[in-house]
Amino acid sequence: MVFLMLATGCTAEEPSGRPDTLPVLPSLTPVGDVWPEAVLAAPRELENDVTVIPVASLSADELLLMTTHEHRPTFIGFNVKTERRRTLARAPEWAECGGCFEIQHTAVNATQVAWLVRGYAPGATNGGRRHLELWTMPRTGGPMRAVTRLPGNGNRNVFGFEITDDTAAWWDYEGGIWRVPLAGGEPVQVLPGRRLRVTSWPWAWDEGERTVVNLVTGQEIQVSGGDDLGHLTCGPTWCVGDAGPPYGIRNVALLRLNGSERTTVPGDAMLQMVPIRDRITLLGLPTIIGDNSVPGTWGAGQLGPAVQLYDRCTKQSALIGSPDMAKARETWNEIKTGAATAQGPLLFWKSAREGYTVLDLARIIDSPCKS
Repeated sequence: MVFLMLATGCTAEEPSGRPDTLPVLPSLTPVGDVWPEAVLAAPRELENDVTVIPVASLSADELLLMTTHEHRPTFIGFNVKTERRRTLARAPEWAECGGCFEIQHTAVNATQVAWLVRGYAPGATNGGRRHLELWTMPRTGGPMRAVTRLPGNGNRNVFGFEITDDTAAWWDYEGGIWRVPLAGGEPVQVLPGRRLRVTSWPWAWDEGERTVVNLVTGQEIQVSGGDDLGHLTCGPTWCVGDAGPPYGIRNVALLRLNGSERTTVPGDAMLQMVPIRDRITLLGLPTIIGDNSVPGTWGAGQLGPAVQLYDRCTKQSALIGSPDMAKARETWNEIKTGAATAQGPLLFWKSAREGYTVLDLARIIDSPCKS
């Protein structure tokens, strides 16, 4: 999955002809009021000052938590109803040293939890240089297992990481895409030399060629819609892009690859995220084109303090996070993302009760789409 951040300002010049009165931006209802069944609570701190973050849903009642970098890496099952906890896996003792075992990305399938680690191997002979490794454990708990070392050094900035039933895949900011069997083996680079951006494995968007590429079969689908849109991004079924007149409310257009079934939603598409499960899209908050007093979004790695969720099936929008934080340019309470899953990641942010508010996108299942 691709996850990006709220801008702290806009340096683009405003278009000429600013009207005396700007349009009124639509208000958004908090996501907990629209889909209460998808919103959960999780702790931020356990005994002995051990801090944790949410990773994924293991079941209807249990969340997967992970200790933060200040502590020995440990995965914990947390029951959201009883608040009981159980330890599922703990990193080797040598991982306690600072920087030895920093978990960078996580992903979950039906049977396994996988993650990328930046650190040092015990007794390393590489002159102290850091590296990246792929590790796994059973979803139900059990020993952690090192699968393989990633090519290159540990300074590589991995942008995305996902797993299927038998494959792990990751991609970096420079456009390099790699895959390896979860059982182990040598990582293989996929379509080297092409500037592709993975939207959800195995699909990637080629902006230059305006094609959607299947990275497993090699199939390419030409996109014929959206010529008038900015920041166009397409997955295997749907595209999103920006539209709107100067000093009008910026709109996002959602449309099929051939341009059909086009729908517009107030917001911006600079997060460049196609609909999850062909249904849920994360968008920037509604803004006015040319009015820099309202912060917009741009593609730079984090979601920021507030974003919009749009559900294509019910035509409903909702607010995630805090617009007050966004307007104040606050960054300490940015929305974070959990593990990549086929149903979409967890989103979480700090709540007023010294815990986390958690949004599980997989629990938004009411009123399925008709097409």
